[in-house]
Amino acid sequence: MLEIKQNDTFVLEENIFLQKISELGKYWVFNIDTGEHYTLNETSYWILEQIAEDLPAKNILKNFLGTFDVDENQGKDDFREIINDFLTEEIIKRREKNEKR
Repeated sequence: MLEIKQNDTFVLEENIFLQKISELGKYWVFNIDTGEHYTLNETSYWILEQIAEDLPAKNILKNFLGTFDVDENQGKDDFREIINDFLTEEIIKRREKNEKR
């Protein structure tokens, strides 16, 4: 599992598109280059929306723990696992320090 630092900021990969139908509880992420798509749960989609808002990982984690009814330690573990899955699947990437927002 990759290490996630408090000050890390992530961005969606350029070829990633998010879609939701809230009324039906349906959430997806699409890779517009390869045609791959993933069905997400509400929590994972929420995290991607936060990343798209350009928030640092520490702020997203704080919001995550405040928004979802989860034990703090379990929430931190779940958050790290979701972020690592997104990094592995190349849905997100770390923002480089000199990269523009």
